Amino acid sequence: MNQKPATAVAEASVEAARKPGTIDMTVTPDGIRTCRVTGFADIEGGRPMAMDTLLWMASTGKVVTSAAFMTLVDAGRVSLDDPVWKYLPHFRTLYRARDPEHPGDDVVPLENTVTLRHLLSHTAGLQWLPGFFQHRELTYLSLESQTHVYAASPFLFEPGTSWRYSNAGINTVGRVIEVVTGKSYEDFMDETVFNPLGMADTGYHPTPEQVARRAYGYAYDNETRSWVCSAVTPQMSLIPYDGPNRHAECGGGLFSTAADMARFARMVAGGGVFEGRRIVSEAALREICRRQTPPGAPNEYGLGSQVGTVGHGGAWGTQMRVDLDRREGTLHLVQKAGKWPEDTPGEEQVGTRITHE
Repeated sequence: MNQKPATAVAEASVEAARKPGTIDMTVTPDGIRTCRVTGFADIEGGRPMAMDTLLWMASTGKVVTSAAFMTLVDAGRVSLDDPVWKYLPHFRTLYRARDPEHPGDDVVPLENTVTLRHLLSHTAGLQWLPGFFQHRELTYLSLESQTHVYAASPFLFEPGTSWRYSNAGINTVGRVIEVVTGKSYEDFMDETVFNPLGMADTGYHPTPEQVARRAYGYAYDNETRSWVCSAVTPQMSLIPYDGPNRHAECGGGLFSTAADMARFARMVAGGGVFEGRRIVSEAALREICRRQTPPGAPNEYGLGSQVGTVGHGGAWGTQMRVDLDRREGTLHLVQKAGKWPEDTPGEEQVGTRITHE
């Protein structure tokens, strides 16, 4: 296949079908190789999906946090095997549940030390989100306050011995970044990743103008044969997206666009270099997608990334995969929960949805 020039972007076409919008891209270090845009960001309003549509990246943002953190490893300011208590003293004395299925019943002191590697690889033993965070606004408390809740909550197993998916671990890494750099997590991300890559529409505090470009999330209702819209992001529903008191949620609170995420993927495909500028080392990126989970663990996982390729999926269907050897990546961006109706036998796709809440 002949690659298009780096400055050429494949013409994006919007199909007439009334369905949630999708954007599929392939990228190389030189630019976007192919791009296909279909469907709608707002079905009822007739607003098509576009390269500048704001998307909730959810857990796809974990690999962005991981890459930014690894710049501190590159600089020798932290080590992946540092104990977390070196930066957060309240992580020195911790407890785990005797019965992981009932973590509040009985606890014993942890024997192993929690490291930064454990946090990034979901092998620390932290719950996904402890206690009241499970069903409440994720961005109500600062990262500093959140980490005190995490440390005071029972761990589920000895660090390094198993695997349990945990936004709390990634959020704790965000707080470590703040302690090490003396900057807010958001400012560090801007200065280290978003600004150097020209990702002007990416961050944790969307502006009113960006919110107006946001895609709604959809799920297909098999009974009514209609697309049901969620006007708000799950677990970030109590505070307006552009509210001044919103805090960053490192494990799942990132908003971005296809145009911006393509820039991040290009940087990764370039081994950490974007348009001649080194952002992070290739060694760090390879460490990110190397298996970090112990033998016998229920999942293979890297550092905020899947194994083998740099990237991560998200709750509403976003996915990034970048192959460091082939120097190319793929992005699939959508705001949809569950299956497409055509993937469910006997169902037809009907393009309607409930009114925005």
